[in-house]
Amino acid sequence: MTLKDMIFRDCILTDVRAADQEDALRQIFEALYKARKVKESFYNAVLKRETEYPTGLALPHCNVAIPHVVPEHVNSSALGIAVLREPVLFRQMDNHDLTTEVRIIFNIALGREGKQIEVLQSIMKMVLEKDMIHAILKAGSPEEIEMILRKVG
Repeated sequence: MTLKDMIFRDCILTDVRAADQEDALRQIFEALYKARKVKESFYNAVLKRETEYPTGLALPHCNVAIPHVVPEHVNSSALGIAVLREPVLFRQMDNHDLTTEVRIIFNIALGREGKQIEVLQSIMKMVLEKDMIHAILKAGSPEEIEMILRKVG
């Protein structure tokens, strides 16, 4: 299972208007659920895990969040992506007392066949590449983001 295997156009959202973190995660969940990639329990599991293990990352080019849950809430592996019109606050992964304004959310829905460490490493490598992140931010459609990610995935 590579990152490329987890990219589905109908699980990519662009120009997302979200009131807050929960709203953004709900919109990603709805896309993943509609695509039958996750179970109904996925959304609440993501929210619960986010309170215990925050996933916001303050990075040089763009702050991101990489929420994920255990496979029991997943039907088949996919990556839910939301590019937000305006940032929403996430607690930081490395310092739970701090928040960061996140513009891109990579919500990992990894089934039992997936390898979490490898997928996280691939995403981390990608989000540290300035040109990649800027291309994702500028993309006007899920199709564009899918093409960008498939080139590197």
